[in-house]
Amino acid sequence: MALDDSPYRKTMMSRAPVGYWMTQDKKAVPQKYTDPEDALQSIINNLDIEKNRNTMKAYIYAGIPVSTLAETIVRAGYAENKFNPDVAELIKPAVGLMLTDMALENNFMGSFRLTPQPVYQEELDEIEFESTIMSLMEERNPKLARVVQMKRDEDEQEQLKIKEDQILKRTEEIKANNTAKPVSTEGFIARDGETI
Repeated sequence: MALDDSPYRKTMMSRAPVGYWMTQDKKAVPQKYTDPEDALQSIINNLDIEKNRNTMKAYIYAGIPVSTLAETIVRAGYAENKFNPDVAELIKPAVGLMLTDMALENNFMGSFRLTPQPVYQEELDEIEFESTIMSLMEERNPKLARVVQMKRDEDEQEQLKIKEDQILKRTEEIKANNTAKPVSTEGFIARDGETI
């Protein structure tokens, strides 16, 4: 049977008529903006409305990162079929800059976040703080810095010793449990004349 005679030819996805979505039965509607500049201008026009602008500022001042808001805006534009995903990715940095500028207008002196804070940010801040203190101490009081460094080294050695002891203890427990039954070092296949 030739491909042209196939009963499934009319339902093949690769043969969908031009202008139809591959996964839906309705006509495809082209995006409203195909030029990134036009898409960005539509977002700017939308944020020039005072109510929308104040809402965005409230989100930024509440602690939502600017990059997250920019991502949300461009995804919403794509979901509403205003532009395609490529245009959305192209305008995302510009939307982020626009939101940052919006947050700084009226000489706002408060803090806001540009990017989401990682989960382990507190640990990173603590490490950065300790390294800053150590560098200042090395400059201002090198003797004290050496004493603190020696204490840190001793603490690290003590923690390593504790870990080694735990590993040795586990190893001994495993050996004690394995001595009850001998472990065969040969393979699982019996030779001729042997029984398992």
